[in-house]
Amino acid sequence: MSEQHMRRSRLGVVAAPRRAVTLALATVLLAGCGSGAPLPPSEAVATYEAVAEDLLAATTSVHAMNWERRGQEILEPGAEDCRYRAGVWQADGNLYPVPGQGMDWDPWREALDPVLEEHGFSSLGRERRSGAVTWLEADGEHGARVRLTAEGELRITDIRVDAEPCEDSALGL
Repeated sequence: MSEQHMRRSRLGVVAAPRRAVTLALATVLLAGCGSGAPLPPSEAVATYEAVAEDLLAATTSVHAMNWERRGQEILEPGAEDCRYRAGVWQADGNLYPVPGQGMDWDPWREALDPVLEEHGFSSLGRERRSGAVTWLEADGEHGARVRLTAEGELRITDIRVDAEPCEDSALGL
């Protein structure tokens, strides 16, 4: 066998395990980025009630507002991948009361990011926009997402729950 052929063979043999290890590591890392295991129904409700209370309390350090809750429910009753929305809270005004003044998200990030981190969420991400609506979003365990809009809406949603049947009654709602 030629020296060049042996070199290629050895590289192929050595490279194959490295590729396998790299692929296995990537698979493990990506698995950690998934939505996580579903929560038992009672734990889901209690856990995300605490998240909501802490987030709403933190908003007062930026702008004192009253918040009204609506929309606590299973997102798609009967679904195999059961998801729960802990609620949508609407403030009695926009986060910034003067239209067109521009949105400075820094005070909101400073107030909410520590609370989000404490509850296993990422920091609020970059500003997103759809039409006239702008918002920030953070991802948490169990597929949960927190969204805060400039129009004063706080939403906690997409929480995976192990509810059978996948209905509001399974969560005691």
